[in-house]
Amino acid sequence: MSELHTKADQLKRQADLLGLTKEAVFTDEQAKEVLQGKITDGYLIKIKIDLDSMNGMILLLVSSIKKHIMEVYAVVGSSPIFRRVRTFADHVQISTDLADIGKTAGYDPSISENIGRAVYRVFTKEKLEDFLPLWQKKDPSRITEALEASLLQASKGRNIKLQAEVDKISTAKFRYENPMKGTINPISKPMDEMPIPEEQTTQVVVPAGEQSAIERQIAHFRTGFSKEVNMKTVISPISGVEFDNLVEGQEILFRVPTETQEGMSDASLLGLIDEEGKVSKEPLIGKFLGIASNKSEYHIFAEGPNKYLFHSVEEQPVKVAIPKALGQTQNQSKVASTQNKKKVIAPVEQKSAGGNLFLLMGTFVTLILIGVLIFVMVIL
Repeated sequence: MSELHTKADQLKRQADLLGLTKEAVFTDEQAKEVLQGKITDGYLIKIKIDLDSMNGMILLLVSSIKKHIMEVYAVVGSSPIFRRVRTFADHVQISTDLADIGKTAGYDPSISENIGRAVYRVFTKEKLEDFLPLWQKKDPSRITEALEASLLQASKGRNIKLQAEVDKISTAKFRYENPMKGTINPISKPMDEMPIPEEQTTQVVVPAGEQSAIERQIAHFRTGFSKEVNMKTVISPISGVEFDNLVEGQEILFRVPTETQEGMSDASLLGLIDEEGKVSKEPLIGKFLGIASNKSEYHIFAEGPNKYLFHSVEEQPVKVAIPKALGQTQNQSKVASTQNKKKVIAPVEQKSAGGNLFLLMGTFVTLILIGVLIFVMVIL
């Protein structure tokens, strides 16, 4: 019985890790490579804070593939445990220390929340684009420079000192094995607050009740379809087609996100679930209609079977997978045709060669018979 429990626990762990990994990558293939240890999918930025009379720690978990923040932990206070926390320590040890601080109520939740929100505002998508090449080299330079002013403003402090380290990491393993669970919660992203702009810019205000440009684009694609199905774009970094090269009517590949109840319902509607309840892993083909986009979102629309509208969303331009190109099929047909011709021609050539051989032998025998006849007539 214990062995069965162990196997069941292992399977559950693998399933949980796979689900968490999919949140940091684009494709199932990338998720498998992460779990197999072939690639890493994220960075953990560890930042130690000395703020006036308090100390603290920030853990910033970033997806290196999707290029966005996964989680932010900020713990600032006066607990003596902060003295033993070091940026170069293993993330499990740091998380354990922070969990101990949380259990002893040795931190200030209000200041910690403000600092965590400031981190989100500083590391916008555009800012991450600048920092990711440095983090790829595990280079923490410029982190303190980018954060100091914003953290001082958020905490209303006077003096601040920051130390930073960068680790390449599996985002799923960090989240799954996190000792802070139930003690220290990640800081919520401030959805209702605008990032602090580097320069003052004029913002376009959309009047109440009026659709934005992207909403009008999306509404245009939805016209005339009986049902809209949320899908995942199948990505092919090597052989796929870039957004700019897609043409209307071109066949592209999608998958149903079966991690949700809605996705399972859509999979059933599209005939992807058999009598045994197994979900087909084969991608579905949609005919490309167009893309509605702004600076941070790309809504891909395609016509699926039964006049369903396929709708997937990407955060950046990607290469979209397509079915086998017609040219490849034609080349395969030509090769097969050539091979068939060779098979037909070979026996004909053998037959021709065989006929020539019999003709020569016949002529040779005839000459011998004539010679023998002449010899007999001379003797007689």
